[in-house]
Amino acid sequence: MQAVRGLGLFAAGMVLAPFISNFYGMPGLLKLLQVSFFAVLSWGFISPRAHLLEKEYKFGWAVILKQGSSILGTIVTVALAFFIGNVWSLVLGFTAEAALMCLLSYLLVPFMPSLKIDKKSLRELMQFARGMFGLPILAMISFQTDIMVLGKMVPKEYLGMYSLAAMLAYTPVEWFTHIINPVLLPAFAQKQDNRKSLCQAVLKVTRTTAIFGMPLIAFMVVCASSILLVVYGHTYVAVAAPFAVLCLNILLRTQGVVLFSAYLAVGQPGLHRRFVLLRSLILVGLIYPAILYFGLLGAAAVVFVSGFIAFVMQVFWCRRIIDLKFGSYVRCYIPGLLLSAPVVAVVAALLSMGIKSPSAVLFSGVAALLAALLAGLYILHRQEGLFALKERAVCRGSYVPLVGLKSA
Repeated sequence: MQAVRGLGLFAAGMVLAPFISNFYGMPGLLKLLQVSFFAVLSWGFISPRAHLLEKEYKFGWAVILKQGSSILGTIVTVALAFFIGNVWSLVLGFTAEAALMCLLSYLLVPFMPSLKIDKKSLRELMQFARGMFGLPILAMISFQTDIMVLGKMVPKEYLGMYSLAAMLAYTPVEWFTHIINPVLLPAFAQKQDNRKSLCQAVLKVTRTTAIFGMPLIAFMVVCASSILLVVYGHTYVAVAAPFAVLCLNILLRTQGVVLFSAYLAVGQPGLHRRFVLLRSLILVGLIYPAILYFGLLGAAAVVFVSGFIAFVMQVFWCRRIIDLKFGSYVRCYIPGLLLSAPVVAVVAALLSMGIKSPSAVLFSGVAALLAALLAGLYILHRQEGLFALKERAVCRGSYVPLVGLKSA
């Protein structure tokens, strides 16, 4: 079924490639797209056992498979860049990375499917697949609409600056997705029959990510110009405002990953599809006038607004499956919000005194951020100690309310 799906997507890509190149008025894009779609074909033939590595906590093999193919693909890309010296090195490197991942998957976790079909497993698979149906397409619309529309409405130079700024803004999300997300799904899946325990796990992960994520977001927002200046150069300071707005999406996307893992853990991905559909509809409906009247900043603002509205609805929908209390969920963000305040205050104080040197702003912002993160570690350690004392008190039959725990 995975292979058939890959073949179908590959065929659809080949059919749509001419229309895409014509839409952007770039005939040279056709061949690049057609070669790129071979990566989709390779992903469709990856060993199905590769998907079990993270669920079975075999993260070592998973890292070798994903990062190994990524490193090899990068080596191929860099080598081709020296010999070819144009965009084809990127396309061929991207396609080679997918092919190498497919090859490595059979070397590390070989699998040979049989023609025998387990009806019970097929029924469960089809039920889950119905919930996932259309989700990848909606996700593509949800996360790429701003780039696709900007490519049609603004000069390529502006599109390039916006795209690189967005890539930098979403780097923490990529780290979170690759490091934390593989642990969340199997951990949540073990609690799928105990909704109260799953709810507590979701709240704990939310509180932890907020404590460390919100000060980072505050730093990236208030130091947007300095960050872009150091990373990309003077030209990119012009997109500091859109970059700052895009940074606000870090929290929405990381927390969306947490809730999505909860949906998958209980076998209801269709609920997440509602969230992505709502976000896509808002984005598609507002993106054109936003770019027309406000340019790059309008695109970034619509991305944030659509994500925020859909995220709030996602939290309300999540209450139905894990008995999540909205007030308890909102309180998870209070420590992170309090830790963010000093970061903003330090940079704001510098700017109010007329100190606008990028190095001074970044140095002060990083110092305040590190102090906030250390305070976050202390808060988490303190909370873990209090919860451990509470559990021991409950086990002994002498539970003391948390308010009076210290004096007791």
